[in-house]
Amino acid sequence: MPLGSTLKELGAGLTRNKSMSISLIVTMTVSLLLASLGLLIQSQADRTERYFGDRLQLQVNLCTKNSPGANCLGGAVTTDQKEAVREALRTNPEVKGFETRTPADNYAQARALLGQTDTGRKQLETLGPEAFPESYFVTLKDPRQFDGVVSQVSGMDGVGNVNSLRKLLGPLFEMLDKMRWASLATSLLLIVAAILQVSNTIRMTAYARRREIGIMRLVGASSWHIQLPFILESLIAALISAFLASAGLAAFMYFVVYGYLRDTLGQITTWVNWSESITVMGYTTVLALILALIPTLVMTRKYLDV
Repeated sequence: MPLGSTLKELGAGLTRNKSMSISLIVTMTVSLLLASLGLLIQSQADRTERYFGDRLQLQVNLCTKNSPGANCLGGAVTTDQKEAVREALRTNPEVKGFETRTPADNYAQARALLGQTDTGRKQLETLGPEAFPESYFVTLKDPRQFDGVVSQVSGMDGVGNVNSLRKLLGPLFEMLDKMRWASLATSLLLIVAAILQVSNTIRMTAYARRREIGIMRLVGASSWHIQLPFILESLIAALISAFLASAGLAAFMYFVVYGYLRDTLGQITTWVNWSESITVMGYTTVLALILALIPTLVMTRKYLDV
């Protein structure tokens, strides 16, 4: 088939089906953008998990003279009790290591945190370093396996309480999971809508051009000869949709990730970067081509058999 004839058929098809082409591009763009955001959120969740890794620690707080815990009835932790807790942490197979923070360290950390507000500063006025416990920050070999260490240490004399930083960060991971699944589920529905849109466009176009297709059959045109303009129309719509979805993802990276999250929440985790977003754009483009090509090949075989 001559290239000029193919391009002529392609131009005529795009002009004739302008409204349908625009609706197809809009539907595909939205579905691809949501799918790409879902992939980006998945990448962020994985990155956050890797970032915290050994930071998903346990905080073992020892007793002070005013601790209300059941293990603190004897008052502040003794030297023998401290050594027993350290020995338990050193010999536990789930523990990778631990570091000690003195009451002065914890007091300084509280000043940095509470000193940001008037209420916090008033609370600090009545407290001194002696009101804060000595703490052990325990790094686990597997951050998800912390129950054994908690059950062992929390019942020991001299231990006021044991806090899991993973539990404190649980809402962050839960939010990321919900956002990921919500975007992927919505994009799946829109992808189905895009496939139906492609099928409907092919059917209506084939019906509108049934006389031309019949004539082409009579003069001996091959199936590929007839199918090619339809395939090119779908591929052009797919590439435009992929470009617009990638532009939307780039805008999200520029204004949300780099313009807000990295500046205001940069101390919480490491955020996705441009290289990861470009990879997602590549996946999005491949998905767009698949969404356009497969339904077009199936539907042209069905509706162009004149």
